[in-house]
Amino acid sequence: MRRLLLVLVFSLCSCTAKPATVVPADLPSNINVDATLTAGNDGILAVGQPAPAFSWTTADGQTADLATYRGKRVIINFWATWCEPCRAEMPALNAYHGRDDVVVIGINKGQDIALLPPLAAELGLTFPLISDPDGDVSIAYSARNLPTSVFVDRTGMISAISIGVLTEDAVALQLERIP
Repeated sequence: MRRLLLVLVFSLCSCTAKPATVVPADLPSNINVDATLTAGNDGILAVGQPAPAFSWTTADGQTADLATYRGKRVIINFWATWCEPCRAEMPALNAYHGRDDVVVIGINKGQDIALLPPLAAELGLTFPLISDPDGDVSIAYSARNLPTSVFVDRTGMISAISIGVLTEDAVALQLERIP
């Protein structure tokens, strides 16, 4: 009986690897899939803490991660296609992507990947849009309300958290504050 119980416990606790992501062949180059948390935060997300690490699969099937952008100022924006305030702020974010040393990463909260390309085309977005189907990255970044933007400094530390619509002026102000 004891042996059976141990076998049952171990079989219930065994973990299975996440299935490999299938990247649709016709994705635009800035549409990415399967954001996955690789290291969480040790408590409540706050300014001055390291940004939780995550990775994703690019449209060409490669793996990328947040650490790729060390040395740059990063804006991680959490959004959804149904969120009108999210749509309203995307042109302001797009205006800063690639300017100086700024990278914008858009994390789509729990929607089907098929919804991302039409929105990117409609708004002329050039920054990476990444699906977060499981929501683990959104949860780690405490992105309960949309839109939520997290500003990360060149060393990977959180420098500001903004909930609500960002204008170009608001983005500029936050970026000026990043050393």
